[in-house]
Amino acid sequence: MRADELMRATIKILTDGAELESGSAATHVERALDKLMDLQQVVQETPQSPEDFAYFKKQVVQLLKTDQNGHGLTMYVFHCFNYAGRGRLDGFEEACHRRSAVQLLNDEYAPWSELFIPDDLEVIEEIDELLEEASDDAPPVPEPGIPGWVPDTHWWWRAPKRQDMTEEERAERIDYDSNDGL
Repeated sequence: MRADELMRATIKILTDGAELESGSAATHVERALDKLMDLQQVVQETPQSPEDFAYFKKQVVQLLKTDQNGHGLTMYVFHCFNYAGRGRLDGFEEACHRRSAVQLLNDEYAPWSELFIPDDLEVIEEIDELLEEASDDAPPVPEPGIPGWVPDTHWWWRAPKRQDMTEEERAERIDYDSNDGL
């Protein structure tokens, strides 16, 4: 997708989430953050008009601050925490993905203090602790699985200390549930 298509899709998703009368916008926020991560890759390859991009970012922040999308952000962080807790097994890669999306918001859109409730900020710190603790045994994320736009400051992607884990060992850890009965 092109940058303008990704931007329109993101705004549409967040607008739909903000307009929900009841229920959770968690799915909308998750889809929007995935689009923002895709957009980050595209923007690295094809820079956008600073004015258009600044306007887009402002819209994203306003939409994320709505009650429904705010709840969706809280759920996104909570799910990231759950994946990080399973980091030694099947949760590490998904936790990294979500943690990078949360960091992207802070780095490119608005400080976390503007987007998250204080409890969410504490959970983000706990996520980092869980990822660090899991790094001794976590299955490494293969280099092609790491988004190309991710800077070195997103340390969690390369945190697993067993980078030499064979693909078979990695698969056994990730698929531990299906191997339990064997």
